[in-house]
Amino acid sequence: MKRKEKDLDQFSNVPAVSSPVFWYFVRKMIPWLVAVAGYIVIATMIVRWDMARHGEPLPEFGVDLYGIYMQLFFEPTEPLPHALIARIVFWVTPILGVGLVARGLLRVGASVFDVEERRRLWAKIMTDRMKDHIIVCGLGHVGIRVIEALRKLEGDVVAIERTEADSFATSAEKLGVPVLYGDARRDDLLIEAGVRQARAVVCATDDDLTNLEVAIDARRENPKIRVIMRVYDQRVAGKIGSALDLDETFSPAALAGPLVALQALEKGVRAVYRLANGDLRVDMEVHAPAGWWGKKVATCEDMIDGRIVAISRKGGPMNRARHGDEIEKGDVLSLDVPASNVSRVRAAN
Repeated sequence: MKRKEKDLDQFSNVPAVSSPVFWYFVRKMIPWLVAVAGYIVIATMIVRWDMARHGEPLPEFGVDLYGIYMQLFFEPTEPLPHALIARIVFWVTPILGVGLVARGLLRVGASVFDVEERRRLWAKIMTDRMKDHIIVCGLGHVGIRVIEALRKLEGDVVAIERTEADSFATSAEKLGVPVLYGDARRDDLLIEAGVRQARAVVCATDDDLTNLEVAIDARRENPKIRVIMRVYDQRVAGKIGSALDLDETFSPAALAGPLVALQALEKGVRAVYRLANGDLRVDMEVHAPAGWWGKKVATCEDMIDGRIVAISRKGGPMNRARHGDEIEKGDVLSLDVPASNVSRVRAAN
């Protein structure tokens, strides 16, 4: 019970949702209002036609129109006519009114007071407003990290997760990300997530075949969409990416392996990445080696065949390094170097 109350509070405080919710209900109500107005006009015309052919006196059209309108809500203003069809219309109209009111109350009540319906509604409204966004399929350890990174980059994200159980769906929703629940291989769910106007789709479930099917479906619905696919075996990932013309395929194990190995060998390693030719490069942060003190940035870069990206002095912020800057004792350096040359940084000490 406490969890549901917490969820309700969470969705009631979502920023910039009140206006979209209002217009969402307006759009939903328009067809019903048009149907009610149409019924009132048609019913009025039927009643007047039936009364006229039986010789009953007819008031002004506007009076009869108002009479049917009031009859719809159990507030009769006109006497019951003698003509049979007109009587039937008078009897049916209040029953129809009860149905319309009950249906409207149930729909609105469910949307406002039911936590799950409120969550579904919020996700739908937010998704409908998005364009050029990212769809992340699968909210496991990889999927939630992708979402956290995208939110830090202020990117719009929609997530798809099979079930809420054993996932990071709640964490994603707290980040303001709408989550749609169901099988991402369903075309209708991908379309609901806005695949046709999305910038990219990240297939990050723990099932390679599911990721492959989602990738194919997404590209079919939107030939221009970027497709990033998670595959456990990096060798298979490369083959799939080439065969299906996917933008990127990645294996978490293959990405993490070199990083962990370098972190075990050297201090300050923050990240690793591969170039198109397969060469591995390292992003690391180190205290300026003693052998670099007093030397120009350009000179030190030649020593490691890499780049000194930024310098922090006296505990200050990182600032872009310029070739003419001199390295000082106590500087903290952000480096981008080939993995094979990391040992040269150590040797400079």
